[in-house]
Amino acid sequence: MMKQRIARVSLIGMLIFGLLLGGQILYKNNWTNGQLVKDSRQISGVLSAQVVTENGQQILEVKVDHVQNLKKVGEQLENIAGQRPIRFNDQRTPELEKVLAQMEFPLQESVARGNFTEMQQKLQELADQAGVTLELSMDNEGIYLNLTKGQAQLVEVIERHAQGKFLES
Repeated sequence: MMKQRIARVSLIGMLIFGLLLGGQILYKNNWTNGQLVKDSRQISGVLSAQVVTENGQQILEVKVDHVQNLKKVGEQLENIAGQRPIRFNDQRTPELEKVLAQMEFPLQESVARGNFTEMQQKLQELADQAGVTLELSMDNEGIYLNLTKGQAQLVEVIERHAQGKFLES
């Protein structure tokens, strides 16, 4: 009789625990992440967003198209993402990636040395040579780089202090 009572209480306890755990998972996936994704889609230039898990870390993956003001979009996404890092998925081409690779040295040098005016001039020269439209802005946190050629667009945020808020695309 006593063993049956312990078995029933244990079974009921495990059932309640399972229901609570399942409810927490549903709440986290459908409400919290769902609201985050819904809010991010209202930002201009954001096509879609989803929370993915990589190596046990949640990441906000954002698909963008024709972003006009990357700095503003980045700030809005940071507010929505909270502690999650952000990764942009853009419409980059090998040509735009090559231009970005050429820009990497002046970008990193400017972060290390603080010669941002020279960086801006050099990046504009490289963009003009490649026939690419460059939109460049910055703040205390990062350098916001937007390269566009035709329908292709490459967006990249180069963090000045390696905060880990934006991941490489």
